[in-house]
Amino acid sequence: MDSANPWAPPNSLQSLTVEPRFCSVAAESSFSSFREIAYDRMGQPLHLGPWFGRTLLRPVVEFAFLYARSKYRLDMHQVSPEKSVAETKVPVFLIHGEIDSNIPARHSRRIQARNRNAVLWEVPNADHCGAISADPREFEQRLLAWFHETSNQD
Repeated sequence: MDSANPWAPPNSLQSLTVEPRFCSVAAESSFSSFREIAYDRMGQPLHLGPWFGRTLLRPVVEFAFLYARSKYRLDMHQVSPEKSVAETKVPVFLIHGEIDSNIPARHSRRIQARNRNAVLWEVPNADHCGAISADPREFEQRLLAWFHETSNQD
């Protein structure tokens, strides 16, 4: 990543395996894989959690994946920031609100579990992409310190 611009695009984790110019990446409120977020989304309207999508609505998710592949030539099985982070040596800083109501923090935990060099900061009282609002000063300090630390590892 260009040192003058430490902000990566929203799909930066997925890009790690195909974009060689990243030196380090920070991502907030990432999903671990499209499959996992699909399960979450299926249960969210009814407040039933991912188990609902993973069990009763699994055929709907599978059909949607097949449809996307046949109609648009999109392999949704390949959309996996978790897998990309597992395969990279690029330093990764994950930020996730503890009370994220959109993408549960377990997604970032899954990503970090696949690459123990990835750093995860779970932000107390932060909702989806709300870490900077929860504590702007700590957000800035942690992020800048992490980028400074990883830039000195070359």
